[in-house]
Amino acid sequence: MKMNGINITQSNTKLGGFIPQVNLPPIITCRENCPCASLCYARKGNFAYANVKESHRENLEAYRADANNFFETIKDFLTSGMVIYKYFRWHSSGDIVDARYFEGMVEVAKAVPYTKFLAFTKKFEIVNDYLDAGNKLPENLHVVFSAWDKDFKVDNPYRLPMTYVSFKDKSKNTEIPLLAIPCTGKCDKCLACWSLHNGQSVVFKQH
Repeated sequence: MKMNGINITQSNTKLGGFIPQVNLPPIITCRENCPCASLCYARKGNFAYANVKESHRENLEAYRADANNFFETIKDFLTSGMVIYKYFRWHSSGDIVDARYFEGMVEVAKAVPYTKFLAFTKKFEIVNDYLDAGNKLPENLHVVFSAWDKDFKVDNPYRLPMTYVSFKDKSKNTEIPLLAIPCTGKCDKCLACWSLHNGQSVVFKQH
């Protein structure tokens, strides 16, 4: 659906029909020289349709034009309807734009305490800087750092939850924790990522 110029996706083959999400364009919102760019799933399949890419572009432009309206709209979506959403996903496509954007994510989580929010990110510096400043993440905002291959360094001094990739070419794998939870591919049936604690992790098969 579209609300105040913000496109909020309400169904997804992986997330199911009851976990809304807000998406952004991949690559341009991701970290510079992102190692997963060539294999990015958000550039394939349904994500490659022109109307989907346009909705992601519109979201980014809406944020840049009026950050306050962007996050207030998401709050209104989650609080003013007949449906109580227990879960919300930031960015099946794209990543945290900048520090102001992350602060907005925190603001939304604080304003909607009955919803659990999930965000995977490789923008480690933004989150680390926020925590370095003495801030704390709301308990209902689950930020998960995304690893990649053995050559990609993850700066995670606060031991936030992590995701790992099990590559088809096993020689590329970084050291994956033995207790990493295997992704089932069906978020609405599992929901483990919305409850990860510091030091825990999930492993995904290469898309």
